[in-house]
Amino acid sequence: MSLTVQLISASGDAEERPCLSAVLEREAYTPYARVTAEYPMTGTTVPDVLRIALRWEGQEVFLGLPDRVERICRKGVWVVRVQSRSFSSLLTQNELAKGLHPDLTIGTLVQGFYQFPFVTYEDSPVTGYIYVKEGSSLWDSICAFTYKQTRHHPYVVKDCVMISPPTGGTLHTVPAALVTAYGQSDDTTRRVSCIHMEDVSGEPDAYRETDAAAVALGIVRNRQIPFDRQFLQRIEDAMTSRLLFSQRGGQAVFVEYAGFADEELGERVTFGTHMQAMTICRVRMVWSGKGVRTRIWAYRDGYYNK
Repeated sequence: MSLTVQLISASGDAEERPCLSAVLEREAYTPYARVTAEYPMTGTTVPDVLRIALRWEGQEVFLGLPDRVERICRKGVWVVRVQSRSFSSLLTQNELAKGLHPDLTIGTLVQGFYQFPFVTYEDSPVTGYIYVKEGSSLWDSICAFTYKQTRHHPYVVKDCVMISPPTGGTLHTVPAALVTAYGQSDDTTRRVSCIHMEDVSGEPDAYRETDAAAVALGIVRNRQIPFDRQFLQRIEDAMTSRLLFSQRGGQAVFVEYAGFADEELGERVTFGTHMQAMTICRVRMVWSGKGVRTRIWAYRDGYYNK
């Protein structure tokens, strides 16, 4: 087993170093993958880095921006610690001009206004409009566009923006002999019970949608929102999409095993009767001196494994 971090400079030169430790995370509602890694420092300086890649058994499993690079001395030994997010994180850091943008495709949204390196998108001819509110990110617009077109929430696979619900895909079967832990979780901390929305003239509480299941759980969380021009064709979608998003990851099952198979979001996982061909919604790989372990989550919420 080998895990290395590759540092790529603006000139294209690449240095590859063995990882002392590393964490790779992918999550369905987070529009980028994340890596934190440490490697032994050689020399007295850290080279200027344009891109960071993580390579497992010689294959690239992550490519991202050098968000943070630190030199750390522990007991007289210097190491370099890097933190990186994939290039799709740029979608959360850019904004469009406010107002109406008609006749768009997902391609226009992702690459038509700004050019982002390495970021691609699902091939789809579907067109629609977005209404951009002041201060909202490009990713916010992609989320609204996706819900209106596919009734789903977008997710990112190796810097490719996916707007269709995952179907089929690679099936990963986890051998029982490698399993170190498995279980389930319930989290209601983000779940909203009712959305109240103004009408176009600003009259409060003109529209209302309640999550009956949340109310049955004793949850009392009300949200007041202004009239949302993003959903003029179906007003109720402004409230439904917010209620569904508040349920994200509320229920989950997971399995942890010794090893790593580069599992991706939208693929499927099976482990005995605990998880049977369930859509993967989160992956966390941890590399240390003790080897590598991977934990895989499958959510049960408004979008996944319903």
